Amino acid sequence: MSTVNVDTTSPSPRARAVILGAVATLVATAIHHVYGGVRYATPWRLHGAAVALALCVPIALAYAGYRRSPGTRAGRIAGGSLAALALAFPVTSIGLFEGAYNHLAKNVLFFAGAPRDLLLRMFPPPTYELPSDAFFEITGVGQIVPAAITAIAALGLIGDLRRRVTRLAPGTVLGARELVGVHGERIRIPDPTRIVHLQLRRFAGCPVCNLHLRSITVRHDEIAAAGIREVVVFHSSADELRLHAGGLPFAVVPDPEKRLYAELGAEPSLLSVFDPRVWPIIVHSVARSAIAILRGRERPPALIPTGGRFGLPADFLVAPDGRVLASKYGEHAGDQWSVDEVLALTRAPAVSSVRAAAERGAASVLDGGSASRLPTRCSPG
Repeated sequence: MSTVNVDTTSPSPRARAVILGAVATLVATAIHHVYGGVRYATPWRLHGAAVALALCVPIALAYAGYRRSPGTRAGRIAGGSLAALALAFPVTSIGLFEGAYNHLAKNVLFFAGAPRDLLLRMFPPPTYELPSDAFFEITGVGQIVPAAITAIAALGLIGDLRRRVTRLAPGTVLGARELVGVHGERIRIPDPTRIVHLQLRRFAGCPVCNLHLRSITVRHDEIAAAGIREVVVFHSSADELRLHAGGLPFAVVPDPEKRLYAELGAEPSLLSVFDPRVWPIIVHSVARSAIAILRGRERPPALIPTGGRFGLPADFLVAPDGRVLASKYGEHAGDQWSVDEVLALTRAPAVSSVRAAAERGAASVLDGGSASRLPTRCSPG
């Protein structure tokens, strides 16, 4: 792919997962320690809750510093500090020590019938309490969950900081490429006569994707009349897509190896499904898909879909000359342009002039060198 004006200053999508996971862990341990301090008359636990909440401040400051200037040296230092603070406190001190050792291991040994002498040696009072209160033990073990999410996100953030996240900014020029559709058709990007709305979706049968693409299907004639060609890519195989999306009225492209996702900077993230903003969309889409599956109108997605369940969507408007006119990188599974937003973007003066030129056949086509295509194994057969 030939590109210019690539945005190398975009923050990693994992940074938000780190701060949400870290703060959730710290708040969870504060609740746990306040309850334990009152329940067992141990004031030092209240102090522990205060320290946990206080740690939210440096973590938030590190996150803000990284978000402010992720492409600078100072921003990368702030991002590294965010990952280090998260791994040191929410993950190690709370998740591993407090949650896994102090509570999970203690409860496993206790309910497995370990000798009391062994339990008292491993968990001596008054620092520890043998299981006697369900809420205290449940909240203690529960700290492991947000800490585990934080650990995965923090390690991913460190990897992103080392290689730097690359995203396509408006003005980026894409080299010519030929994609292979789900039915074997050849799809040229850029299209010499139309603006392409290139969508990077998730996996075949994804309920959130199905809900969104239904809105595209219903208004596809209106989209086409605006001079826009829809091209939708999934990180699934052609065989999977023929079962779930073979009848859509626009181009559907399989990319099971996620090569196009990597080229365009679309990264997966735990927040694709753990971001609270997507939960109402998930409930709605899963309910709709469940009814459609029961009626035989849809098939259930694979239990372990190709490319995983944590993909994030991305949208691009690509002009006939290869320029990216607009781009959007979703922050969760349901964060993409609506039909109204796509149509509104095409009515913007800069985009309208491009569309008019394309309709007159006057737009030039940038080949960017040799055309590229996804591997032939992405195509049927």
